[in-house]
Amino acid sequence: MPKKTLAVLGAGALVLVLGAGTASAQPGPSEMQAGRKSRMGRVEGLARVLGLSDQQKEQVQKLMDERRGDHQALWQKVEKNRQQLQEALASANPDPTAVGELAIEGHRLREQGRALRDAEDNAVRGLLTPDQQVKFDAMKALREQGPAGGRWMGHGPMAPFGGEGGR
Repeated sequence: MPKKTLAVLGAGALVLVLGAGTASAQPGPSEMQAGRKSRMGRVEGLARVLGLSDQQKEQVQKLMDERRGDHQALWQKVEKNRQQLQEALASANPDPTAVGELAIEGHRLREQGRALRDAEDNAVRGLLTPDQQVKFDAMKALREQGPAGGRWMGHGPMAPFGGEGGR
């Protein structure tokens, strides 16, 4: 099997390992601990698929920990927007202006999430060797496209940090 095919297959396995994380509006201690375990699982998944060294694993973990606050803050805004939109739509006579403004805000928040994810991806990519970068790029392409044009595992036009399907 050609190396490029193996890289794509390995990246596909990584997508399954990494999954899409979720967070509540205000995570409690057990939820924060679960989030930490989830990030550690993502680092371990990257380590397995990309063959990260111990030093690279530490660097990736540090990078994810440093950006966690930004992701949580944005997730809280996304969740609040989603709840407000559901409430607005559930009213007996939804206000089109309010619904439209909330939809536009949701789109703006998804774009911010995409920018955060892209910045994190670029930072991780900078820690990799050229061979690891090829696998990482294939993994990213699979994550963004996935089945049904990116509408899977929390990605797509209605997802908080939608994939290519949401652009």
